[in-house]
Amino acid sequence: MIEKILPGIFRVELPLPDLSLQTVNVYVIKGKKRNLIVDSGMDTQECKKALLKALQKLDIKLENTDFFITHLHEDHFGLAPEMTPANSKIYINAPEATYLGIESRWEDGFVHGKKNGFPEKELNKFFRDAPDFFRILPLEEMKDALDAHKKGISPQGRVHIIEDKEVLNIGDYSLQSIMTPGHTSGHTCLYEPEKKLLFSGDHILETITPAIFFWPGESRNPLYEFLRSLDKVNSLKVDLVLPGHRNTFRNHRARIAELKTHHYQREQEIESMLLLNGKRGRNAYEIASEVTWNIPQPWNEFTTMLKWMALAETLSHLKFMESQKKITSRCLNDELKCYFWQQASPV
Repeated sequence: MIEKILPGIFRVELPLPDLSLQTVNVYVIKGKKRNLIVDSGMDTQECKKALLKALQKLDIKLENTDFFITHLHEDHFGLAPEMTPANSKIYINAPEATYLGIESRWEDGFVHGKKNGFPEKELNKFFRDAPDFFRILPLEEMKDALDAHKKGISPQGRVHIIEDKEVLNIGDYSLQSIMTPGHTSGHTCLYEPEKKLLFSGDHILETITPAIFFWPGESRNPLYEFLRSLDKVNSLKVDLVLPGHRNTFRNHRARIAELKTHHYQREQEIESMLLLNGKRGRNAYEIASEVTWNIPQPWNEFTTMLKWMALAETLSHLKFMESQKKITSRCLNDELKCYFWQQASPV
């Protein structure tokens, strides 16, 4: 489906195999000399076929087109490495390009899961069978782009690192990059101040609460970053939000308030669990198993992937709550286990 948003700006809805998300939005911005595609869709034949058909209808030639990737999740970057010609650019953020280049992330993940209570047998099978979602990343180009970025020189390949407040001029639009870490470590929106447009990626969605994950090997505080990023976007004058999923919408400040309320309620739920448990600490997996998730199945019917994501979301809350001194944690090195307590120090 193609929807004209404004002169030269089109929303293209692409199919996803994920039954909950169903589709992802790609935005095509037509310029006089070059075009820009915001996000690319997933690396599937169905998605690729739909995107190519839309580009043909819009008379978009890929050799005159660059890609801007809001964040490096598969449904947003999947087709860009394959579809971007050698003379075009793929704009991505530095934090994710750096993190996804770490070769030990799967090994780190096993230790991370075990430490936080994930059943070892299930964890073994998960890491043995799970596909590497980042196999299609242009890792060498990303590494070269990061090196060039550190040296302050232009990269030779297609990948270009984009920083906060950089401007991309496409046709009649001047798009400013707005770094909004939280959903991912380097998530970046595009903002058109004159037209008051926000290409929000997965930072703000109208009917979906963006997942905030704490992943293995990360030292950041993702929920804290997300809340700060919401404040950053809240201060912008926005008439229309163009999100990564579902329909465009208005009144971004009301939606931001709803997202903050959701996370406050989740925090209260977790705090109540820990308070009821008294002096016996709980690991993150145990806590995740009792959180109220917006998923129809009970916890014991969750797929391992869903449990892994729920653990990552729970940990983002626990890390935030600990940074606010609302809870405390202790890791037992001899058992490779980490536990959390409400407020008072563990006995």
